[in-house]
This record gives sequence, C-alpha cells and structure tokens, in this order.
Amino acid sequence: MDRDFQAKQVNLLIRQTGHRLLLQAGDSSSRVLPVTEIKEGTFRLRFENEFAFNHDSLLALSQNFLPKKQFPSGYTVTVHDCVKGNIVYGFQVNNTSPDILACAGRSQPSGCYVIEFAFPNFYGNAKKQNAGSDQPTESVKAANLEVGPILEKLKKPTFGYDIARPNGKPESDKAETRQGNPTIEGSKTTAIGYPSINLIYGILALIGVALLIRHFGKFLTPFPRRSQSHAVINESAPELAALGKFFFNVKDQRLVLDSEVVSLTDKECKVLNVLHKNFGELIPRETLMQEVWISEGVITGRSLDVFVSKLRKKLSLDPGLRITNVHGKGYKLEMA
Repeated sequence: MDRDFQAKQVNLLIRQTGHRLLLQAGDSSSRVLPVTEIKEGTFRLRFENEFAFNHDSLLALSQNFLPKKQFPSGYTVTVHDCVKGNIVYGFQVNNTSPDILACAGRSQPSGCYVIEFAFPNFYGNAKKQNAGSDQPTESVKAANLEVGPILEKLKKPTFGYDIARPNGKPESDKAETRQGNPTIEGSKTTAIGYPSINLIYGILALIGVALLIRHFGKFLTPFPRRSQSHAVINESAPELAALGKFFFNVKDQRLVLDSEVVSLTDKECKVLNVLHKNFGELIPRETLMQEVWISEGVITGRSLDVFVSKLRKKLSLDPGLRITNVHGKGYKLEMA
C-alpha cells in the first residue's frame, strides 16, 4: 500500500470517528478540525468546541472504523486535556495480546480534548504488504510455463522453413522430433551455417517474451488489501453503528452489547433509527409518527408513546443512554 494513500485513508477514518463522537454528544454544528500526523504513525484529532463523551462510545467507534484486524501491530488511543496536556482516558487494541481497556463504562465531562491515534510500525506494515503484492501469482507462474514452448518455436526457422536450406523445404519429421525438446547445445545450432542469425532470433524472442510477461503481470498481480478493507468499512459502518455502549444493527433490527443481543420490532427499530440519525436533536412527535406510520393511514400519539416506553427498557442496559421526552413537543436521544 502506498504510504501517502494509507495515511490519507486512516486520516479520513479518524475524522469520521470524531464526527460520530460529536453527534453522540448532541453536537451537529461545530467542526472537526483537520487531522494531523504529528509524527510517523501518530495522528492527532482536534475539535472546534468543548464536548462530553462516553468512554465506551469512543472505543466502539474506533473498533468500528478502525478494526484491529487491519492493523497487525494494533494501535493506541489516548485522550488529552487541551489545557494541561495530560492523558484523561485511553485504551490499547492488540492482535497478539488482550486489549487494554481502562475506565470502561464511565463518561468524560464536557471539556477541551485532543485525541491521538498511534499505530506502531505503521509504514513498516505497508512495506510488508507491498512486498507481498510484488510476489508473482500462480497465474504468472503458469504463464511462464506456457511461454516455454512458444519460446522454443520462436527459436526455430520462420514459417517452418530452414533458412539454411537453399530449396526452402520444410525439415523432415525426424528433425522436428529432434527439436521438440532441444538442449542448450542443440538450440545453438538449429540453423546450420548461420549461428549468428539464430542467436539474434533467440535474443529477440527472449526480449519479446520478457516484455509480454512484464506487461501482463501487472494485471495479474493481486490488488493491495487496502481496497478490500476500505470496502468492508464502507459497507459495515451504516449497518452496525455505534450507539452508546451498543452497536445498532438497523438491517437485522437488533442492538448488540458485548454478548447480549436485544431484538427490536419493526416499529421500534424505525423509531430508534430516526432518533439515532438525529442524535441529540429534538424530533417533533408529528415527525416521528409520519416517518414510522406513514403508510398505515391511522396514526395515534399513544402508539408512539408505547413504542418509546419499550425502547427505554431495551436501552436500559446502557445507563448513559436515554430517550428524553420534551412535554408536548417530542423526543430526543442523548447521553445522560
């Protein structure tokens, strides 16, 4: 993977993590400032305004957008106080040893924070992937084997006629059989009396085959893994979104918390999805009812209250997550 491309890709994923973290804090207007690489493999995420966040939400977002299987050496995330510079929260994600997860289940009060993502041997892993992608594939090896007989035919006189024969007649069957598996010495004397011409033909043939292999080998070499990784992230992020301590799977209509799976009904999932897309914002009752019951003709406010009540019970596994009722106006999903 190209160094510059890899850095840009991780930069965008970290920026997306910051964006989702602000949304969960109820901030949909302030900016996520440019992500900078302060040293090799260490990226700094800064924000325009102060905000509060849940520790488990940052962990879930990081594992969602930066799955550890894509980083052989793992990575460390640390949250720094903007003023004092000290670390107020952090965790380490590993592939070869247990993760280090400190202060799980807590919330960080509103403040000015900078988040640093450190990837050990970040560019070293890219070099290894490049080295792996430069190895010839089985298809290329097979192409080399198939080129062998073609090369031997090219070494023979053109159009099956021996240029050394004055009458231009084809060689006998016996001669053809003898040249079917030519030795090095035999290949030197295919055209009797014209060794230099035969040598030139052989050299030109070798150069031509080498150029063909080089040209088509580019198309046979497997693409770097980054493309597949990136595709996985683009597909999985919308289906498995971080919601407090939960992962919210809209497609399968369920909430996942560690090994706990909470199933949602169709209406519960639709209500929660509308609230989640507008995290921290007040959604009018009329808007929720139209979004969820738009195709059912009769809409009652009581039905909405019943489904919100059921959702509150199912979300109670995460005490920091709540659906707040603003009397006479509507509901909003927010962190406590």
